[in-house]
Amino acid sequence: MVGSIPNDIFQFSTHAALAAHFNTGQPRTADLTSHGTDGIGVYEDGHLMILLGQQAYAIRQDGTAVSAPQNARLPFAMVTTYQPTYRVQLPGLSFEGLEDLIGSEELGPAKAVNTLTPFKIYAAFASVSFEEGGQWKGRSGTMFGFVVPKWMREMSGPRIHAHFLDEDETKGGKLTDFEIEEAFTLTFAKCGRFHLGFPQGPEWEDVKLSRD
Repeated sequence: MVGSIPNDIFQFSTHAALAAHFNTGQPRTADLTSHGTDGIGVYEDGHLMILLGQQAYAIRQDGTAVSAPQNARLPFAMVTTYQPTYRVQLPGLSFEGLEDLIGSEELGPAKAVNTLTPFKIYAAFASVSFEEGGQWKGRSGTMFGFVVPKWMREMSGPRIHAHFLDEDETKGGKLTDFEIEEAFTLTFAKCGRFHLGFPQGPEWEDVKLSRD
């Protein structure tokens, strides 16, 4: 096993495979912490995973979050030993604003256009919206995820690929929109190495990943 260097990213399978309904997991929840402290993923039953400070949670389709079963397997996961190298104080932020900010010239050498970038936000969110449906207002919690370069989207997901867990650790989901309307700190880092694990077994070879 390759040793974990801060902000290296370990990914299992691809977002394109997940979109093609490949749901055979190989790594278990218990395997995640050997690769990092924070991350996101999807379980075989479709529940989401968020890993925060080596504590993994499973987020059900109704938004309920529970401690993740240690032997549950993931057909897709992205994990890193998160040690932020950049901290930016902001008066507020939106989903689209985050996408624009990370790639902007105002960040100087911290700008990330072609580099996979893990980030974390803890804040009082004015609103959060989820892929699974529903919107919450006035909810504090933690958002963790990755800003994905365009060239990696079929591999690692949308430009902002992030999950949310509220401060009570009981609710969460995959974010499609958010608004923060008060001062907070955005932390992020630029990935130095990316490791991709391939699923094993005949099912993987039958997945249609190419557009050709």
